[in-house]
Amino acid sequence: MTLTQYHNSLSLVALGELLNQHPQEKIENLLATFQCTKNPDLEEFLTTPNKAIQSEQRAITRTYLYLEVQNSTLVVVAYFTIAIRILYSEGLSKSLVKKLDGVDKNREAMPSYLIAQLGKSNTCKYKIGLNILDDAINKIRQSHQIVGGRFIILDAVNVPKVIEFYQTEPNAFVLLDKDTQKPNARMYYPLT
Repeated sequence: MTLTQYHNSLSLVALGELLNQHPQEKIENLLATFQCTKNPDLEEFLTTPNKAIQSEQRAITRTYLYLEVQNSTLVVVAYFTIAIRILYSEGLSKSLVKKLDGVDKNREAMPSYLIAQLGKSNTCKYKIGLNILDDAINKIRQSHQIVGGRFIILDAVNVPKVIEFYQTEPNAFVLLDKDTQKPNARMYYPLT
């Protein structure tokens, strides 16, 4: 099976839809199938009781799950979470602020889309990270068509391999900060 075939074989389902169709306890059990030893924060967001679910129910985030049947059990093999976030311009150059804002180099706060979580589980058989990123960007583009917006931001773990992943074409994110000492690296992706 090719990477594309594998990606296409997964069911991409909105967490909100599952919560509308099934008892919350059943969804909590499904979310508990996600394991990610490389990034415990990714695992914790889904598996901690009510963290992802409460964010979904309060309309703070929207989470999308990739589901697969493994050993006759439905499991979460990957997911992404998107949201709306304000990007504050403190520490950014005036030229970058004008580029992001589109009008004012002195803008202090700019609305943006956020990819809050993005990852795959230990049980995922293929390297589908770029496919997940594409899907997250495409979901955001759907909102962009309706309400506008100029860019997407994310906080990547500040590790060269992770930064390189997000800088891969065709959806290459750009570093916002040049400080390589921070644990997370803020990045952006222009929508316009």
